[in-house]
Amino acid sequence: AVLLASGARYRRLNVPGEEALLGVNIHFCATCDGAFYKNSRLLVIGGGNSGFEEGLYLTRYAREVDIVEFAPEVKASQILQDEVAQPPNMVVITNHAVTGFQGGRKLETILATDRATGETKAWHYDGVFVFIGLTPNSQLVAGQVPTDATGFVLTDQTLMTPWPGLFAAGDV
Repeated sequence: AVLLASGARYRRLNVPGEEALLGVNIHFCATCDGAFYKNSRLLVIGGGNSGFEEGLYLTRYAREVDIVEFAPEVKASQILQDEVAQPPNMVVITNHAVTGFQGGRKLETILATDRATGETKAWHYDGVFVFIGLTPNSQLVAGQVPTDATGFVLTDQTLMTPWPGLFAAGDV
């Protein structure tokens, strides 16, 4: 038997300026990097449960936490939406696409486009936390076992793939 447990990686925006600022002012883990932003302004990208949960966590440190969602409506559960609506230092912005980051050694400007009007906006935050999903590390078996539309390996209830003896577990 073989166990495929190759995990997943955080999905990125793939916009100009992102790569240069990864780990500097663009992060994927609020518990890892949130404490570096005491009394700061933060932007969370992603309106699902992860974005809302991590945004709420970041309010422990930041003076302001805004959440931006690409779609016209957020996907977070109603319970989380209600929680995020409570703190006065949190705002949810919908229907906006983050299109780029500007800055040399640190983040200076976030470019965002209002998808309804086409207007480009320049936002100023001290840090960004991206929570737009995961991409599975399933390249090793790509095209050989079934995957869902986003590349996650499909298994039966015992975690076996259609290949007898090949199991998949974890984020893959």
